[in-house]
Amino acid sequence: MNEQSFVVDVTEANIQEVLQQSVEQPVLLYIGMQSDPACSQQLGILEALVASYQGKLILARVEAEAEQMLAQQLVNQLQVRALPGQVILHQGRPVQVFSGPQTEDVLREVLDPLTMSPADMIRQQVEVLMAEGEAGQALDLLQNILKDEPDNHGLQVLQVNLLLELGRIDEARQLISVLPADAEGIAQPKAKLSFYEMVADAPLRNELEARLSENENDHEARYQLAIRQVIADENEEALENLLTIVRRDREFREDGARLLMLKVFDQLGQGNPIAKRYRGKLFGLMH
Repeated sequence: MNEQSFVVDVTEANIQEVLQQSVEQPVLLYIGMQSDPACSQQLGILEALVASYQGKLILARVEAEAEQMLAQQLVNQLQVRALPGQVILHQGRPVQVFSGPQTEDVLREVLDPLTMSPADMIRQQVEVLMAEGEAGQALDLLQNILKDEPDNHGLQVLQVNLLLELGRIDEARQLISVLPADAEGIAQPKAKLSFYEMVADAPLRNELEARLSENENDHEARYQLAIRQVIADENEEALENLLTIVRRDREFREDGARLLMLKVFDQLGQGNPIAKRYRGKLFGLMH
């Protein structure tokens, strides 16, 4: 098997080994013909898809023209009705059989739950509860799990985020202080905590909005409002306000609006589409 691409070519000699591998991790079994454009196109989709799972999934390719007997046997046994066939194997058995080309979204719908680590599953449960406005219940769930995994830094970082969501700032600050500086994801709650500290003595939001309605060039009010918007997860509105200040007055707070935008980008994390868009806008403005 290619350790980098997590792709194996299946033959009569190794088919049992591949099937056994599905006991340990999911295997996406592909059956297709190299001479068929539809199969070749689908194989390209599968190879990119498997690479995105970074080792959590194996792609097992059966070339039907080179391995005719094996391909026919698998098609019959797994009831594949049309090529390219795609069979998702998990814990030694087929859990889904697809006949013909499939979209990436359709495949991910089956593969995502199978490739989740226990920590990923916990995060998903927490995210569902938060989306339902049940941050307190999410925190209770997480704290119960942490009793059995007290040194799981990933879950502790998630706990910090929940504490901030609930406004329990002192508890969040205390937990951050004992976590390793390089704990994965720690930069985001650290950045958000700094926003809470920045508005500790600032005017309330309605007062800031009133000041801006009277004078749209009240940069201090716009700056403080942007911080409160970040805390409320209104990141796009916050970045737009900060960009407005940068556009109108680079000297404000010694370039403070631009520097604050960079803090927001850190809090949002790499790959966030809002951060990416506003990085581009800021770059265009500066150059």
